Amino acid sequence: MISDSELKNTVFHTAIIGAGASGLMCAGSFSQSKIVLDHNPKPGAKVSVSGGGNCNFSNLFVSAADYLSQNKHFCKSALAAFKPQDFVALMEENNLPWQERENGQLFAFGAQHIVQMLVRRARQAGTHILTGTEVLEVKQENGLFLLHTSAGPVRAQHVVLASGGLSFPALGACPFGLKTAQKFGLQVIEPRPALAGLSFPKEYRERFSRLAGNSLKAEVRCEKHVFTGDLLFTHEGVSGPAVLQISLFWTPGTEVQINFLPGQDALALLQSKKNHAKTISAALKDHISAKIVKTILGPQGEDLSNASRLQLENAARALNRFSFVPAATAGYTRAEVTAGGVNTREINPVTFEAKKVPGLYIIGELLDVTGRLGGFNLHWAWCSGYAAAKALEKQF
Repeated sequence: MISDSELKNTVFHTAIIGAGASGLMCAGSFSQSKIVLDHNPKPGAKVSVSGGGNCNFSNLFVSAADYLSQNKHFCKSALAAFKPQDFVALMEENNLPWQERENGQLFAFGAQHIVQMLVRRARQAGTHILTGTEVLEVKQENGLFLLHTSAGPVRAQHVVLASGGLSFPALGACPFGLKTAQKFGLQVIEPRPALAGLSFPKEYRERFSRLAGNSLKAEVRCEKHVFTGDLLFTHEGVSGPAVLQISLFWTPGTEVQINFLPGQDALALLQSKKNHAKTISAALKDHISAKIVKTILGPQGEDLSNASRLQLENAARALNRFSFVPAATAGYTRAEVTAGGVNTREINPVTFEAKKVPGLYIIGELLDVTGRLGGFNLHWAWCSGYAAAKALEKQF
């Protein structure tokens, strides 16, 4: 623990604001004198709960195509410099077990073990970690950065903004990093909740609320983007992996389409069952629950044996191409990440230093780089933190 007098009298090589995934990764990846500050009582709060506590720490198939950014080439250099296998090597050096799951997702057996590893690694690299400390303001003064904090002033030659986005406010998410970047003259692309559920418009909400808790495999489409996976009905709308993925690409006013029978031609299926089942839900019992079918079609659309061609076509369209314009996402409280952020055209893609502000580095979720669901966002935290560390290591 650093003493008050040390804090007051030391000029640190680097001050890192944020003890999350990117900040801790950065701190542990170079050996200059540094301090990490975070207003949470413990480091790695968001990492600790990721992946349901098991931490989906990366993805074997990570590539620039898995990230959304207004500058689609920005992430390529960092991704090339720090690969999924590099984080796996860290896990194995620290005797932490891991496993590969579907679609290349890499999981730990306990997120807290990863946090402990990151903290230990940072301390071994000469890092003071000061939690429960709020950074109130960052200024430049006499060639140094001056941080006004709740523990007193902190001076450093370099500053790394690693304070994350706006998602998970219950875990301390706040707009400090974005506001600080703006204060230094950097452009911020409007942030928004991403990897979040979608709310039904008012005309659908009451009807579908009875399905809350029910799930099924579905194909979800928004413009050219399509994802297949589990869909979960909520009291407000729909969630689950397929919906979270599509929410990254959804913008207000855009239509979303759901295929409740992926891989099946609903019209052909219903026609083949017309002489064998009285109701559509009975005809589809091997594919989709009766409760979901009845809710989608309504009581008037259930009759199969007496249905006309037009009625069958309407039912098939509702099952294969159910369309709606979401009212909103489920918001920051339920969003996995924040999309938008500091415009990456303001940032050097190799060093992560702000082009306009020498000595100021920005990493992780604060940047306008957002990954798909499946380990991509934590991998971005690792590789952006590592890239900044390698650049800072060369600064004296």
